[in-house]
Amino acid sequence: MLYIDSINSALHELMDSDRNVVMIGEDLLDPYGGAFKASRGLSTKFPKQIISTPISEQAIVGMAIGMSMRGMRPIVEIMFGDFITLCVDQIVNHASKYNWMFNGQVNVPIVIRTPMGGGRGYGPTHSQSLESLFMSVSGIRICAPSIYHNPGNLLKNSVLENQHPLIFIENKSEYSEKLYSGSTLDNNMQLSVIQKEGVSETILISAYPNEVADVVIVTYGGMARIAGEAALEIFIKEEVIIHVVVPSMIRHIPIKDILPSVEKSGRVLILEEGNKIGGWGAEVSSQINENISSVLLYPVQRMGSEDFPIPSALPLEKEILPTKKKVVDMILKMI
Repeated sequence: MLYIDSINSALHELMDSDRNVVMIGEDLLDPYGGAFKASRGLSTKFPKQIISTPISEQAIVGMAIGMSMRGMRPIVEIMFGDFITLCVDQIVNHASKYNWMFNGQVNVPIVIRTPMGGGRGYGPTHSQSLESLFMSVSGIRICAPSIYHNPGNLLKNSVLENQHPLIFIENKSEYSEKLYSGSTLDNNMQLSVIQKEGVSETILISAYPNEVADVVIVTYGGMARIAGEAALEIFIKEEVIIHVVVPSMIRHIPIKDILPSVEKSGRVLILEEGNKIGGWGAEVSSQINENISSVLLYPVQRMGSEDFPIPSALPLEKEILPTKKKVVDMILKMI
């Protein structure tokens, strides 16, 4: 199953199982079915549960907040993650605050789906990874599945089990990628589950998951595929064992799932697609150093996008974003 098909199937199941589940966003109606076709077929089968709106992200999220407070389960689709900046006030000053402001008497179980990331040549205003903007906002959780998770199942859990605002990040470059399932991947890398509960699922990928890793890569979302490819290449060429730890939840960071592998290895690279400066990796690095700095054999390394707007030209885009080659080169410097 492809990543996008998993999302679409989950949306069908959610609406079929609960009439209070509604989806709100731009260009959702058939035959278009959304910018990336996540909503295809929904308006035909569930016409009363699909609300296709004008271009006003702040109004979309504001309406969804009100609906969620009245017992509904709204799923918001923000067409491109870059546009989430247009509804920051509703998310930061309203959705995330109401449960606290009203002493737990009000829940806001809103799920905001949005595709982040580059790799498609969409340019500086349609290619950003802005999830780190919300890392310091109390009352919000952020889920960012990879191809090694089941994004559809995580989306269903987000909608059905969640009582508080959750931002669901989908990497747009992964939409056409095949999901992996089972313990052995196509390239003979092994996949194991470190922890799984509701929306939180942390995956370990390695050629030898039971051996101590020479280096651990901690990453999420679309970077997980690049990390897995880099780990395989390094193992084949250099016989260096890499463990790739991939949490689905990036806020709050499941640090207890990350520390054991890093503590045994003593070397860690934190990989993200967003800007390295002030990014998710900086927080992971801080928590690693606060907990196990004495056992590290090499300073914690971070990799993210360069501190420039993302170009439209694909060759220039590759210079800005992390790539497999950049990851391989960094790992070889660490061993």
